[in-house]
Amino acid sequence: MNNYFSQREWDSQFFERKIFALKLLTPEIKSNDWPINSLITTKVSSTDYLSLNIINEHCFSFVEGELVFKKNIKETSKAFTSFEAHIANHDSIEELKYIVSNLYIKSRFREPWFSAQERDSFYQKWVENAVLSKFDDCCLIIKNDDAISGFVTVRIQEEEATIGLIGVALPYQGQGLGKKLLALVESYCIAKKANVIKVSTQTSNISAANLYSKNGFAIADISYWFYKQV
Repeated sequence: MNNYFSQREWDSQFFERKIFALKLLTPEIKSNDWPINSLITTKVSSTDYLSLNIINEHCFSFVEGELVFKKNIKETSKAFTSFEAHIANHDSIEELKYIVSNLYIKSRFREPWFSAQERDSFYQKWVENAVLSKFDDCCLIIKNDDAISGFVTVRIQEEEATIGLIGVALPYQGQGLGKKLLALVESYCIAKKANVIKVSTQTSNISAANLYSKNGFAIADISYWFYKQV
């Protein structure tokens, strides 16, 4: 493979197709440089106008915008005195996988590039891996009458926490659980000595963007996802 592309190994294996990242944006890519029968993906900063023009020249399709929010953690704002009782275990996996189904319909893993079943399978594997501490450190949950009503996955690296997935089960949406989940993440981060929380969401997910804005998060970056089927 030439220097223009790098294969997304995990994605390719999981979705059982060839998926590549366009890592070098240049107008000089020739037709025989493109990996055939492949999905090419790239994410470009909203302020990188040169790259956006090149993407347009290569006839990529716009898929979704991405907002990155950040918040500095203040110990005085935590709402949970302890997070240990909220850590999901192996017994929670099947219930979480059920909750995730059809929850992320605004995901960039969307038709016509990915089916709804592929999208759901992807997020089911993600939440399972989080419970098992693979990639994400853990999955924190809130229960209502012994049923999981909301969950959030978290990973901490070098005092910066990243929220991977956050979701509220359909019967419990609109009841303020998003705010409680963010407070739970803060308690976890304070205990783990993290001082910043980062979370990404789609530009089309207005409710999520408003949730973060109303809870002390500020937009730190805006970018766009593009796909090209070769």
